[in-house]
Amino acid sequence: MHLATVLALYPVFDSLRYNPASSLSLKGRLQFLLRDATLYGGAAAISKAFALITFPLLARHFTVEEYGVLDYFLVLGSLLKIFFIFGQDSAVARYFYEYEETDTRQQLVSQSLVFQLSGVALLLPLLWIGSEWLTGFLIAAPERVLLFKIVLLQLPFLLLINFSQNLLKWTFARARFLTMSLGFTVVQASLLVVAVLVFDVGIAGVLVVSLATSIVFGALGLFFVRKWLARPRDFGRLREMLPFAIPYGIICVAGAFSPTLERTLTDSLLGAESLGLYAAGTKLAMLIGLFVSAFQIAWGPFSLSLYKQADSGHTYNWVFKLFALAVCLAVLTLTLLAQPLIVLLATDRYIGAVVVVFPLAMGLGIQATSWISQIGISISKRSHLSLYAYGVAILVTLAGILLLSPIFGLLGVGLGVLLGYIATAVVASWLAQQAYPLPWQYAPVVFLMTLTMVSGFASLWMGEHLGMLVGNVLLGGTMFLVICVGWLVLFSQAERIRIKTFLMRCLV
Repeated sequence: MHLATVLALYPVFDSLRYNPASSLSLKGRLQFLLRDATLYGGAAAISKAFALITFPLLARHFTVEEYGVLDYFLVLGSLLKIFFIFGQDSAVARYFYEYEETDTRQQLVSQSLVFQLSGVALLLPLLWIGSEWLTGFLIAAPERVLLFKIVLLQLPFLLLINFSQNLLKWTFARARFLTMSLGFTVVQASLLVVAVLVFDVGIAGVLVVSLATSIVFGALGLFFVRKWLARPRDFGRLREMLPFAIPYGIICVAGAFSPTLERTLTDSLLGAESLGLYAAGTKLAMLIGLFVSAFQIAWGPFSLSLYKQADSGHTYNWVFKLFALAVCLAVLTLTLLAQPLIVLLATDRYIGAVVVVFPLAMGLGIQATSWISQIGISISKRSHLSLYAYGVAILVTLAGILLLSPIFGLLGVGLGVLLGYIATAVVASWLAQQAYPLPWQYAPVVFLMTLTMVSGFASLWMGEHLGMLVGNVLLGGTMFLVICVGWLVLFSQAERIRIKTFLMRCLV
């Protein structure tokens, strides 16, 4: 789930008196955030983790080049889905609990669904007719027109799945929500196992399996939410939501465009094999993404429930520093395990993917940490400020890949993406501070992140030139260094005493 949608969901929690964090002590607030991240974020992470289950199967079944093509069209499908949704999920989340009457809510969600499906009905035939021309801008893959058309056929059902899952979540229909979210991933993974092992399908066959699963669960989702659907009397509720939806729509599309851009440039500059290696590297970096997503889902409602409190800045800084330390250690741990994990999950054919794991994972960690310091944008309700950050990110990522990949190869792509994440974090955090100043303790967090990046890259360089054992020993030393420096730099003496006391109580 995108951060924009998470923050837009806050009125739902607030209207139901969901989040009592403002009345708790600092310790209680941190425990509350951890519990929510585990409960709600964990459920979402489990669903996303199923992509890792099919990764070894598909990576072994296809060549490196073929796997890169498959990953490209899956990412393209996600981009097109987000384009047609265009912030409507965030808008409905924001306005659903503005009204108490069931009839008004039915009009709200029904008008939004009609708007989304109308966009598909109008543009899908044009995309289909122009597929020969449009695919000329995509990667040069065999059967790319066919693959593009399969992706197009899937779009209406992806919209229905997204729409029904969100509505089930907002109305707290937990059993049906789990059926849609976990059921989809389980069924799709099971069908892929049969398709690959029994029928030996190609790339188009895998996309057809995804299409078939989407058709079934799109229809099932529509059945689950049928009581909320009504014939639109007019489009007054839609006009009310559009000003809110448009900025979030642009943000979400920009965020989804970046992965497609990265893959297109990788294929163009380095070739199909590098595209496959990059796809494998992103799957491994997804492990950090699961951790990040769990925090993201809990952070939105938690942070917005506190901003009116006089001590909110104190709580925000505790979360800021603790999360920064945790994410740095998580990134270094994943980097240490990257090579054996790649070999275990995808065989040694993909060993070249190891070079992008650290920059991609570090970029995700920086982005997630900056979500905390960006809270001022949401508090001030100036969502358009995020557009500038995402625009800068795309430009920096594009320039970074173009300049660095000819020099460093696949590592250059990872470095370009990392620079894009850094640019987003800096610009968004600065704009948030202008919109709603908060007493952030930036210096220790920036120092720790910089230390992690410099030490991590130095360890990888040493490992490349002196052997994997030396690199792993240095990475282990880097983790110890980050813990020690983080302990001394992030926290004052009084804060360290407080943490020690808390840990002693937990151990007793």
